[in-house]
Amino acid sequence: MRITPEAHAGTWRRRGPAPSFTDSEVITVGLLIDTIFHGHEALGLAFLRRYHPDRFPQLPPDGWFNQRRRILGPLIDQIRRWLTRHYGLITDADRVRLLDSAPIPITTYTRGKDNRTVNGSDYFGVAPSKGSKLYGFRLHLTATTDQVVDDWMLAPASYHDSTVMPAMFEQAHDLLVLGDGAFHHPAWEPVGHERQQIDILAPPRKDSRQPWSKELRRWIGRVRRRIETVFSVLSTVFHIEQPGAHSLAGLVSRLSTRLLAYNLCFIMGPILAQLGSKTPN
Repeated sequence: MRITPEAHAGTWRRRGPAPSFTDSEVITVGLLIDTIFHGHEALGLAFLRRYHPDRFPQLPPDGWFNQRRRILGPLIDQIRRWLTRHYGLITDADRVRLLDSAPIPITTYTRGKDNRTVNGSDYFGVAPSKGSKLYGFRLHLTATTDQVVDDWMLAPASYHDSTVMPAMFEQAHDLLVLGDGAFHHPAWEPVGHERQQIDILAPPRKDSRQPWSKELRRWIGRVRRRIETVFSVLSTVFHIEQPGAHSLAGLVSRLSTRLLAYNLCFIMGPILAQLGSKTPN
């Protein structure tokens, strides 16, 4: 089961006149909510209505805004992809990808059976990094060595990391992927290399017949710390593990928005630094 923004793409514009509150304004407000207000949508909308009514005079009611935002989830991720390529954050010469995953809880483990967002035994799993049980998804994400997010997908929490490899790289080619031992998939790795020129470097078990050298393990571990930093920033700054969504479409939309905000930091940082250098003392 692969859940991506594209999997939930629907009709962004229904028949009738264009709304007075544009799609770009919906995305902009969504970025504000998921960065400044840590995903608290009602709080963010109330703040804008109270203190900045002139900025968004056509801001719709909370329910309408939420509905528009859910519909635009696939478009938000496409914007991230376009900006990432347009500003050269990822080029065709960037062949190396770092792969890791993080838990995305929907509700508490004990209340999972009563959850209405998703339902089924597939969503009951564990989060080894947290030392706890999990009900929800695991976010699988690839990033460059410069820590720019490239691709991502959601898989039910019970799915082992290695089982998502074929779906994760279904449309990729000519890559060198560095993952931890959980992504070691001896059956798929030869297929990925032959069909898509994708080489996976994931440490085998220590009792493997073909163990890695200590030097190679140390090198892989040192490079992979960069994606651990990516998840650390996404967790502490953008609260990626606390999406606060009440529907699957809402979850996809909020994750897309926060990953867009993360990549925008690489674009806006140099621009703001350049503007700051031109500001007179």
